[in-house]
Amino acid sequence: MKKSLKKTLFAGVAALSFVAVAGTTSTNASAKSYAKVTSNKALTTDATTRNVNVNGTNALYTKAGTLKGAKTVASKTTLVGLKDNKTGQKNWRAYRVATTNRGSVYYKVVSFDKTYRGWIYGGKSTSTFAGGIAKYSTTTDVAGTTSATASNSSSASATSASFQTPSNQTTALTDAQKNATYKITKAGTANDGTATTYSYPAWTEYKKGRTVTDATPYANDTFKVTDQTTRTREGDLWVKIADTNATNGQKINGWIKYSALTATDQTPAQTPVADTAVRLNFTDASGKTIKSVDYTKLGAAKKGDNLGSLTQNKTTGGLRLDFELC
Repeated sequence: MKKSLKKTLFAGVAALSFVAVAGTTSTNASAKSYAKVTSNKALTTDATTRNVNVNGTNALYTKAGTLKGAKTVASKTTLVGLKDNKTGQKNWRAYRVATTNRGSVYYKVVSFDKTYRGWIYGGKSTSTFAGGIAKYSTTTDVAGTTSATASNSSSASATSASFQTPSNQTTALTDAQKNATYKITKAGTANDGTATTYSYPAWTEYKKGRTVTDATPYANDTFKVTDQTTRTREGDLWVKIADTNATNGQKINGWIKYSALTATDQTPAQTPVADTAVRLNFTDASGKTIKSVDYTKLGAAKKGDNLGSLTQNKTTGGLRLDFELC
């Protein structure tokens, strides 16, 4: 009887101990809690104001990092490496914002080349970019003119393209360069900033590309520069150009690398007219000069002397210029 009672008591104590341990384990397993999303909406401000850059202080996740099931898309180390990337493909656009019940803000972002897409911690306010991202300007003002280019400006005529288009120029255009007329050097289909124009400098705005995919039909058109800027990551000079051929349409107007243009001499400097000569300009119906001839009259020794007289034919009504000294 006593042995039976002892066995019963021992079994009861063991069962209670098991329940206690099991209860403790269950309590520890549920101790970790996850955040919950209280708001998730698309950003509606001007898209150009939502260009951002990562800084590597927070990783990129498939969902808000504190939500259950969030997985890493790009680690902090990876984002540190992308922060100072020298290609515009690694610019970023923020397009959604979410808030958790803990007051944390997360932004959904995508790299311009769509290699990376996910959610990143953005601070505690939906009115600014903070945490793992910051507002970013994909273009910057062109650096001021250097003394070397300034000297070019003083020696080159604004109407005569007496300069080269430097392939590595990053400084502001001189007056001569601004006023010059250009052609696209290798108009075509290449998507590298040299063969056609873009609605924005390439890779400075998300999902913005070429104005036309093939600029070959505009190979002989001439263009004027209307604006200039520098791509922040690449540091190269881009200019906005407008076609001078209005009948060819304005579709080609847009941005292109300055190094992709060739300056043309539209109005070559004319030689001065001698004091003893008169210049005859022959024009077409529109008034465009098609040929100029300088006529020199022997004996006209000084400037201001009459070289001839204009008389009207009474029969035909035409005009005749007689080159005889009066």
